[in-house]
Amino acid sequence: SRLQSRVRNEPGIVGDSKKINRIGATAAQRKTTRHGDTPLIETPHSTRWIDLDDYEWADLVDQLDKKKMLADPTSDYTKAGVAAMNRAKDDVIYDAMRGSARTASGTTALPSAQKVVVASAGLTKAKIIETKKLFRANEADEENGEQLYFMYSSEAMEDVMGDTTLTSSDYMAVQMLQEGKVGRNWMGFEWVPFQRGELSSTTRYLCAWAKSGVALGMGAEIMTRLTERADKSYSLQPYACMSLGAVRIEEAKVVEVACSEA
Repeated sequence: SRLQSRVRNEPGIVGDSKKINRIGATAAQRKTTRHGDTPLIETPHSTRWIDLDDYEWADLVDQLDKKKMLADPTSDYTKAGVAAMNRAKDDVIYDAMRGSARTASGTTALPSAQKVVVASAGLTKAKIIETKKLFRANEADEENGEQLYFMYSSEAMEDVMGDTTLTSSDYMAVQMLQEGKVGRNWMGFEWVPFQRGELSSTTRYLCAWAKSGVALGMGAEIMTRLTERADKSYSLQPYACMSLGAVRIEEAKVVEVACSEA
């Protein structure tokens, strides 16, 4: 999974869902008298919910197929199933970033103020700066102890590496050109290659986020089995399953960036 380690993890969820508490910011009150009453500063709080869904994968490996192959394919099939599960994790996290988050009173969508529009352009310097500006304005950047991430597609990589104002002669740019990829830590973000972002017509929807702004909940980690199916000519069946869900905890910590891939 490209995204699991880069969001907040909530393991071992029992039941269909789990409540995530959100604590808001407060202000201290100046003390003006001796022995005065203790002030009561009401702390704003709200909740978000992680709803779990079950996922599974299976295939069949014929016994005769095994004999025709020099190597036993079943382990590779199981690896393919685990890889499918991990891609599903990424899809669930990505959808949670951009979708509606369940609250105590309904759902909340990602507001337009947290979206950088396509403007018939790919991933430009201006979009990266605007994204960073939003995190700074929301007090949700590294200055507040947050770890920021920015996903990029192959087209976005081409946009960045083709912009001479971004690929100057400094160390990071040289490293990017030598390695042929966007620098791992650059402009305050850790850059994550991600090709599974939604492509609508010629617009790719990427996301930037703070680690504490998105949560992945696991009801059951990936489980694998390899069994013989008497009802399928005794073929071997590799199987994988898991239970998980994700939610965007704070809108201020997620930015959607639309990029043209025309």
